[in-house]
Amino acid sequence: MFRLSKRVEYGLMALQHLAKSGNATTREISAARQIPYDLLAKVMQSLKRDGIIDSYQGVHGGYALLISPSSVNLSRVMSALDEEANITECMSSDGVHEQCSMFGNCTIKDPMSKLQMRMEESVGKMTIAELL
Repeated sequence: MFRLSKRVEYGLMALQHLAKSGNATTREISAARQIPYDLLAKVMQSLKRDGIIDSYQGVHGGYALLISPSSVNLSRVMSALDEEANITECMSSDGVHEQCSMFGNCTIKDPMSKLQMRMEESVGKMTIAELL
């Protein structure tokens, strides 16, 4: 079944935390949400690189959202964290299908492709604001 990676889960938890608190350091988020610090630090850098959050130096430094929580959808977060949510190994969001030994004879690839598109639509509609 469809399952989010730990990177995406932690990214969503961090964005939820920032949406509620305004800003926070990686250490604060790590402690509050019981997320491994080293992995969270990498996740935060990926979210910053994508322009979802920004970092601030100084006494009140840390991270803050650059975009309204209602404007950040889950597919953007997943993309920022280099994750694809494919329901089968042969499906991909760019339309390129990995070859498997059954691809030519597969009787479910078309229905699975439709399911993949519906899933991507749903993930594209859900925002960080809905996690609050």
